[in-house]
Amino acid sequence: MNPFVDSPLLTSETWLELQLKEPHDSLSWAVVGGGFLTTNKVYWLKVKNSDLNPDIIPEEFYRNKLSEKGEREEVLGFMTSASLLNYTISEKQFNGWSVRSIATVGLGNAVRIGDPPLPFPKIGTINILVQTSEPLTFSASMEAISIATEARTLAVLESETKNQFGNVNSTGTGTDCIGIISPQRQPAIDYVGKHTIFGHLIGSSVYEAVSQGILNWKETRKGIQADKNI
Repeated sequence: MNPFVDSPLLTSETWLELQLKEPHDSLSWAVVGGGFLTTNKVYWLKVKNSDLNPDIIPEEFYRNKLSEKGEREEVLGFMTSASLLNYTISEKQFNGWSVRSIATVGLGNAVRIGDPPLPFPKIGTINILVQTSEPLTFSASMEAISIATEARTLAVLESETKNQFGNVNSTGTGTDCIGIISPQRQPAIDYVGKHTIFGHLIGSSVYEAVSQGILNWKETRKGIQADKNI
């Protein structure tokens, strides 16, 4: 049985919503709900350049948008300029354990680790949510973020997307965000490194979701360029 069947994704032009059937622990640096949080809802909010001028506080802006839609609970909230209708999802299972990775991908803000922190006019972010069927300890959640980050980086490197200077391959964007959510139950799994089944499931699902997201983004860019050339 798919453990995620009761946690549907609802999508629109502005919001991507994940409703969880039970409370989950989350670990992330998301705009809303960053750090360690207990929640049963995850949101992605689509924004434009004009939404976030230098005077805007992103978390305050986001929470106002949540209030406008009637959301009063504490949630995990990602922010992106990528199309929410073009999200990617990858589910991996082994021996009753499951991992689902959901990604929204934009590479307009592509950078290579170590690049100088220069202002960059374009927007684009890779947001990744990793949902596990089994509970994770806090330390395992930290390890899961490391595994997810490595998988994201590999997918971006293999895409050969150049950084803002245009001379070397990027490793991500300047505003990437990763979140890990797991059911708030006991007993919890302590380790999810690359020599574990869960580490394998997390890494492979994130890699697949981000890789497909990059392909989708590139196809969209080709379409935009073709329209300009008509």
